[in-house]
Amino acid sequence: MFLFLVLIMVTWQALSPQPAEATQLINDKIGHALVFLFLAFVSDHAFATTTFNWHKALWLMFYGIAIEVLQHYIPGREFSLLDMAADASGLLIYFILVRTIIQRTPTPPRELKN
Repeated sequence: MFLFLVLIMVTWQALSPQPAEATQLINDKIGHALVFLFLAFVSDHAFATTTFNWHKALWLMFYGIAIEVLQHYIPGREFSLLDMAADASGLLIYFILVRTIIQRTPTPPRELKN
């Protein structure tokens, strides 16, 4: 349910017309990467029966591409390949973080059978 709410909020923000004089508190590409890092985290935990893999990342990338295509038709917004690259970088950062954490998590010792 939380993933659904997050997707609604991100979609609304991404598809709202943006005034020309809008100020940005954070670099646009860093913002894209952070949003998709967060989306990866939320989707990974929403579907926790599997680890974060390319299937989950692919669905989120399709979502990012769809947003970029739709932004082409919205005043004050534009289609950007660099935005999609930033989206992909956020997903890649999450993937690397998850893999690093999983590899460093100690596994419990197995009991020896006699």
